[in-house]
Amino acid sequence: MDLFVYIGIALMVILFLSGAPLAIAFAFGSSIIALYSMGMSFESLAQIFFSSINSYPLLACPFFILAGNLILRSGGMVPLSDFIKATFGRLPGGLAVAGIIFAAFLGSISGSAAACLAIIGTVMVPVFVENGYDRPFASGLAVTSAELGLLIPPSLFFIIFGALNRISIVDLFMGGIGMGLLTAFLMCIVAVIICKKRNYATLSKATWKEKQLGFIKILPLILMPVLVLGGIYGGYFSPTQAASVACLYSLLIGLFVYRELTWGKIMEATIDTAKISSMIYFLIIGADLMGRMFAYIELPQIITQYVISLELGPLGFMMMVNFVLLVMGFFFSSLPMVIIVLPLFIPSVITLGIDPVFYGVLAVTNSLIGEITPPMGPQLWIAAPVCREKMGAIAREAWPFLGAWVAAMLIATVFPDIIMFLVEFFR
Repeated sequence: MDLFVYIGIALMVILFLSGAPLAIAFAFGSSIIALYSMGMSFESLAQIFFSSINSYPLLACPFFILAGNLILRSGGMVPLSDFIKATFGRLPGGLAVAGIIFAAFLGSISGSAAACLAIIGTVMVPVFVENGYDRPFASGLAVTSAELGLLIPPSLFFIIFGALNRISIVDLFMGGIGMGLLTAFLMCIVAVIICKKRNYATLSKATWKEKQLGFIKILPLILMPVLVLGGIYGGYFSPTQAASVACLYSLLIGLFVYRELTWGKIMEATIDTAKISSMIYFLIIGADLMGRMFAYIELPQIITQYVISLELGPLGFMMMVNFVLLVMGFFFSSLPMVIIVLPLFIPSVITLGIDPVFYGVLAVTNSLIGEITPPMGPQLWIAAPVCREKMGAIAREAWPFLGAWVAAMLIATVFPDIIMFLVEFFR
């Protein structure tokens, strides 16, 4: 490595430690290396900026974000939570289970953890508190279950990871279903155990007529993931086309079914979408430059050679990757990990004969755990004002549910069919 490589890396570290946005740190440091070590011209650099986000699959990101923002403002969230509470609230720990199922369903229609957390924190947490649940417990449950929104399809992280690494997004969606359901199931078990131990109250039994009326109210919401995911898996449209269909569907039911989607809310959803999408695209630009820098210094090859020398085998390698990503999650948020860190292991994955879809689903799951682990834990910072609880108290109550996430990840590592069954079935 020449002097400018060290200068570029040092600049990245300095900008990162100074609190600069990661996209700027990656872009500036990598640009120095590209211009002065790799011999690129400014014109070539500008072309890379454009080509890195000029991707048809990546176009699904803003559409799915907009669809989620519209559906969450449509007025259907309260009927949805009421129906789930009526269905599961009578069971031991039923209200907590209802919260997890509510979050899982939100994930299937929004694909955003932050949006899920905002809805759960404002709709479900007050209900928990009214029924005798401790606010810290309700908040810890909310912040961990909201992460299901980035695991259960349509997941933005699967779209980004698949598009950047030329891995089938549809296959990643398929794998995410098994992983998401296993994680939600283990979270429900943990919730029931805690609720029984603390003697939290159950809700009164709902009548069959109440459940029937509740189901009719949420039927348009249920049809959305059926339409979007069914269309993708059935081969009727691509993920990007499905995202645009989801936008139109969200707009129609918000305007004509639940009738709470005003012009002001549409503008608010559009502005939110623009902010989130621009952040993602800017980070992808910086990560693309950084990936080229990694290729220039042959970092993926170095990692592959080291992994081969360890003679771990596929299972041992995946366990090692799980450990490395878990540790990194304490210090980095999930999106930079998905864009920058996860691709570094793909050459090793291919060399060891591991299916990239299996690796991608597990690695994304692992990176999501970092969203809730201190000291970074960006979701904890969001949860504190939304749930009106101290961050430390939320983190303490979140640990048992994080244990469920880790357990699900380890079980899926040992039994790959949990992830790969649907993938292989539809291939």
